[in-house]
Amino acid sequence: MADPSAAAALLLEFANTLDVEEGTDELSTPAALKHWLAGHGLVAASVTVTERHRFQACALRAGLRERLLVTNGGRADEAVLAAGEVVLAGLPVAVTLAGAPEAVLAPVGADEATRGLARIAAAWALVAACGEWLRLKRCPDPACGWVFWDATRSRSRHWCSMQVCGNRAKARSYAARQRGTGQRRAGLSGTG
Repeated sequence: MADPSAAAALLLEFANTLDVEEGTDELSTPAALKHWLAGHGLVAASVTVTERHRFQACALRAGLRERLLVTNGGRADEAVLAAGEVVLAGLPVAVTLAGAPEAVLAPVGADEATRGLARIAAAWALVAACGEWLRLKRCPDPACGWVFWDATRSRSRHWCSMQVCGNRAKARSYAARQRGTGQRRAGLSGTG
């Protein structure tokens, strides 16, 4: 995969296989992971996918989602990041010159399902090398957590949707200020 835009799109789709708001997980079984990998051209439809592969995919996805939360100013669960790093270390990729005028990251060794996951690792390496990973962000609303592409020139977009998650945050902030004002008023009236 030599196209940073395609790599970023793959990462976005992979990270969003978990939908917090809907409570769905497109990688919930080895068969579901096989379907997703094959559907994205990362493996052949006949590949064998095991629970170990599914565990690796979920740990990689969780680590990626945590990293993208940090990119958006949030705090990561360090254990989740570390588990994602362990998976990445087991997904080797190599720089090759074959098949393209420029160097290409390609998965090496292991079984086909692991090479499929290594293609996701290669996508991360490509997007990171180009600096475009800073545009991939996870919505900080814990009820959402959707991963989105920040297309703003300043790379300052914070919410996946200002109309939904941004408004929820503003409403929570307003309610907290109102509670604080009410508590101060109650404290003032009791000092008399």
